[in-house]
Amino acid sequence: MSLEHVLCGLHIDTGTTTTCTECDRELTECDPVTIRLHQNKQDTRWHLAACYCLGCAPTSFEELPPTLGTQLLCEGRIGITQDDQTQQTWPILVSPTIIETTRRTHVTYHATQEVPE
Repeated sequence: MSLEHVLCGLHIDTGTTTTCTECDRELTECDPVTIRLHQNKQDTRWHLAACYCLGCAPTSFEELPPTLGTQLLCEGRIGITQDDQTQQTWPILVSPTIIETTRRTHVTYHATQEVPE
């Protein structure tokens, strides 16, 4: 199972929309996005650090301030999922494609995967 497959369905926000981290533009279902994920040294899970619209999306980590741990940039689209029992909906990541990662690592997000080089 690839990391892209594991990231598909990643919970982005609550409600039916999210906003761009940089410009606060509302992002809705089917909008293309770039997300930045991070993983601390002791952690085995990826955590959502930022969600960008196409106009604000960084294309590499050279455009971002340095941080500790591992980072991952991923492109995709916003999808919406719903829990029929609670009638709650939330945006998820659909069709993810990894752009860049800061280092090769083993990670867990519902399954253990290796980040492709």
